[in-house]
Amino acid sequence: MESLRYLALCLAFGVIAVWAGENMFWFIPPGGLQPLDLTLTVIAYSIASGVGLSLVIWTGVGGLSAAFLGGAVMGYMAEGVIAGTIYDPLPFYWVWTPLAWHALIAGGLAFGVGRAGATLGAGRMALVWTALGVAAAYWGQYWPSEMTGAAALPTVGTLASYLVGFGILVVLAQVGMDRIGQLPRPAKPVLWVAPAIAMLVWLVQGAADLNPWRVVLPLVMALLLWVMRRLGHAGAPISLGAPVPVWQHALILIAPAIAVLLAPLGWAQGWGTLSSNIVVAVATCLLSLIWLGRLIWRAIRI
Repeated sequence: MESLRYLALCLAFGVIAVWAGENMFWFIPPGGLQPLDLTLTVIAYSIASGVGLSLVIWTGVGGLSAAFLGGAVMGYMAEGVIAGTIYDPLPFYWVWTPLAWHALIAGGLAFGVGRAGATLGAGRMALVWTALGVAAAYWGQYWPSEMTGAAALPTVGTLASYLVGFGILVVLAQVGMDRIGQLPRPAKPVLWVAPAIAMLVWLVQGAADLNPWRVVLPLVMALLLWVMRRLGHAGAPISLGAPVPVWQHALILIAPAIAVLLAPLGWAQGWGTLSSNIVVAVATCLLSLIWLGRLIWRAIRI
């Protein structure tokens, strides 16, 4: 039973990570996107999320710290194993997007704050998702500049299906986590399946690409694991947060709904070349580094 609960959580985290880290990041759905593509992406992100989940369970770190650090592990798995985008000598890519998007937005916000509904209350949650929606609409102004022309822009219906429609799965994932209640304690062989898969893939990739910058991934993972072990209490039960009504979980759909309504208005005004990517990248990189820095400082002082 514990193994099934663990697998269910990996899938739930994978769904949230795809919505926050892929759909909300890329914003405009790629041409020819098929349900199978999204399914395979969810599977890949579920494995990456499984690495973060296993380390959280093993170290016993909890709360928003676990959401951010687990999201960071997932992000470095996504960008260091699945995509391989962090192996650039520019340190900027070591932060953007593993920390600045996956840890901060997918882990800390979509999952961490999303699980705090009973503490924050419906009103505050609605304000959080409203702010995220406005920020996402601003972020979305950049993406038309990456496309071939205005004709390639999606209709409101297509955009809604991609952002709001997939967001419904996020609501279902949160409802499922309400039923699970707290992190499971599966057998050790189950707990280490996802990390073993990620390590094997990384080693195979390294053999095919002898890039010395690939050492970035194990070094960053060692730092994250050290922080998690210092802040955690191994063996302690970790709650997933108190359950809330389904309608309160559904408040997260405010964010993509606002983005779907506002972004096309900006495109119609010719804002499709707005360099919002620079503003968002700088802001999220700074916020994520500050958050990680505070956690490192706490780990040092213990």
